[in-house]
Amino acid sequence: MNSSLEDRMQVYRIPIRPQYKRRRRPRKPNNFPKFMFFLALVVGCIFYFVNHSIEADSNTASAPSSSHSPIDFNFNFSPRTQNILVLGVDSASNEENPFKGNRSDTMLLVSVAPYGRNINVISIPRDSKVYIAGKNKTDKINHAFSHGGAKLAVKTVEETFGVKIHNYLAISNAGVIKAIDVLGGLPIYVEKNMKYDDYTAKLHINLKQGNHILTGKQVEGYLRFRHDSFGDIGRIRRQQWFFDALSNHLKNPVVVVKLPELLKIIPEYIQTDLSAYDLTKYLGMAKNIDSSSVQIATIPGAPSTKGVISYWIIDPEKTQELINKMVYRNKSDVDTKDLSVGILYAASSQDSATALKEELEAKGASVKMQESDSISKNYIAIHNLDITGDVISELKKTIPSIKDKHTIYDPIGINRTGRDMTIVVSDL
Repeated sequence: MNSSLEDRMQVYRIPIRPQYKRRRRPRKPNNFPKFMFFLALVVGCIFYFVNHSIEADSNTASAPSSSHSPIDFNFNFSPRTQNILVLGVDSASNEENPFKGNRSDTMLLVSVAPYGRNINVISIPRDSKVYIAGKNKTDKINHAFSHGGAKLAVKTVEETFGVKIHNYLAISNAGVIKAIDVLGGLPIYVEKNMKYDDYTAKLHINLKQGNHILTGKQVEGYLRFRHDSFGDIGRIRRQQWFFDALSNHLKNPVVVVKLPELLKIIPEYIQTDLSAYDLTKYLGMAKNIDSSSVQIATIPGAPSTKGVISYWIIDPEKTQELINKMVYRNKSDVDTKDLSVGILYAASSQDSATALKEELEAKGASVKMQESDSISKNYIAIHNLDITGDVISELKKTIPSIKDKHTIYDPIGINRTGRDMTIVVSDL
């Protein structure tokens, strides 16, 4: 399968078809007040798990139906979809200027629905094999930033996936390190032992499994580690756990009093063309949006099997389906009675898993259980892209035990147990 997918990629030069295109006057970068830089950091990061507001603890969930009324904010949201590219920049190549000559270690396509009804986020693997805009040979998508900064990264994403990017927000990894240290470290569960040394990149990772309070440098290692069987996809999954832990940590009153100190160091580590008004608007959304309104997904594909360079080979057909669903918000009908659900559970959670199985079967779903000794998080993984947000939302309303579970779209199928979706049950 991987081989045939890679063969198709060798001649795949036409970007995924956009469903619409609009002309828009370019925005000029805005040098907004210093206090807004912290908002940029929070918004840029928490966008990924924006539903972690002060009132909510769950990470992600499914989108509400289009019949919902717009949320009553104090800001006017566009009647059209707004797409923002959020970039986490690796400053190893140029520490003096993190936004010149460095690669984007993280790429998130954040899509805000008309009137701010909901937010969807697509993770783009950094090793995705694409044609950098204006170049005639394939390369890793994260090299676009090193060749031409945020503007070239934006243009490359637009041409590859056929979507209009309206704004960008870039955050330096060095800024994340300093921010975590100012906050007194980050409490997080490390799901496995991680050991890796890269002397050229000055990256040294030595983390032990378990609950820890990580320093900024240790957090960098946690976010960048990808030397296991899951590679870049496992790294993306850890980014999700990081944003989850960060959003919870920012609610701690002990941390809140440190925010003024954070304001003093953040400005040099962020670059964006979002205005102060826009940043405040999106922060308002983060505080008010329904906690069941965010969907998360990763660009489908497979690791390369040819050559010595490691690539993520994008699957054009599945990616088009994902773009249609997450950006253009196409829907299709799937009934809970047709669902094939897998429950992956730790031995200590068998009773909870069995109770969940009975509740799902009562709704007509076909359920398969599987025990695992390597579970580290609670979440719901959706493998079938035809499952709409409304289906998951309805399940969460009627089954309390899954209400607060982090939900992601995972057509790749990491730890896949059920055909359509997998629910992971753990005590952690």
